[in-house]
Amino acid sequence: MIKINNLQKIYRTAEQEVIALEKIDLKIETGEIFGIIGPSGAGKSTLIRCLNLLEEPTSGDVIIAGQDLTELTSEELREARKELGMIFQNFNLLKSRTVAQNVAFPLELAGEKKSKIKDKVDELLKLVGLADKADSYPSQLSGGQQQRVGIARALANDPQVLLCDEATSSLDPETTQSILELLKDINQKLEITIVLITHEMEVIKEICTKVAVLEGGQIVEEGAVIDIFLNPQQEVTKRFVQGVINADLPEEFLNPVDNATRNDSLVKVSYIGQSAKQSLISDLIHQYQIKVNILYGNIDKIQGISFGTLVIGIEGNGLQVKEAIKELLNLAEVEVEVLRDAESVRNIS
Repeated sequence: MIKINNLQKIYRTAEQEVIALEKIDLKIETGEIFGIIGPSGAGKSTLIRCLNLLEEPTSGDVIIAGQDLTELTSEELREARKELGMIFQNFNLLKSRTVAQNVAFPLELAGEKKSKIKDKVDELLKLVGLADKADSYPSQLSGGQQQRVGIARALANDPQVLLCDEATSSLDPETTQSILELLKDINQKLEITIVLITHEMEVIKEICTKVAVLEGGQIVEEGAVIDIFLNPQQEVTKRFVQGVINADLPEEFLNPVDNATRNDSLVKVSYIGQSAKQSLISDLIHQYQIKVNILYGNIDKIQGISFGTLVIGIEGNGLQVKEAIKELLNLAEVEVEVLRDAESVRNIS
């Protein structure tokens, strides 16, 4: 388990004081894939570097497996860091070393025997799908392959925790997906805790069980990923979530005021879980005697639970339309946004 208590990081110069992290409290359970998301400058990288004390916190506790890293001597900290593997955005591979030599490097520093190093390197390269690249150099590899080498190297000392600092942000979507699948596989096979820093909610949706949202050096929201998608509270979180849910939403629905020429109300319905049922629209039609046109629909899954978006046009008596929208608003696990109000359009006309 990882526990962070009242963590603060302040950068001081002669001219100014910059608070990078303030009053950070986090608990990450053993075996979780925990995501930390936030916009640029939110303090994400500073936070993950404080977890292994590459950045020394100004105050607060970093407790991993019952051990407070902030209280350790330099020698004790070196030993503790063996339990913390880390992978980086830019891979940080040694260009003059082969793939196998890069993976072997932490084991060499630890003074392991050559026979053990070879066996461990072979095992890790097989795990990350690079058994045939042992004698290649980083310059001969794709970005995704280089990151796989970085992951193998981070696992060399059999760490309890794998820290991922924007591990996929420099990769294309297809390669990102393969790296996320690899991390998920490693989490399950090795029962290793993964802490993943990202600015992409799609990454959180794909792999994480829990997420904390960082803004201005503070955690503004955290919880199970499915709960955050269902009911984001903070504006920054809503922007991240909507960026995923609205990823394929046509432009005319994102700017409905510019297209307000029809006499129907335009409503966006975002739904998660059991509310994603076919009877939703038919129930409204029969109950309120309205006409409903499905203009756009998209469905996806997160951790096996359905979620998606519908854009519907509702026509009928003004009161009936309002009551139908009110019914939608009262449904659990459904978020409703009125993109165009037909009555308002008629009044403007």
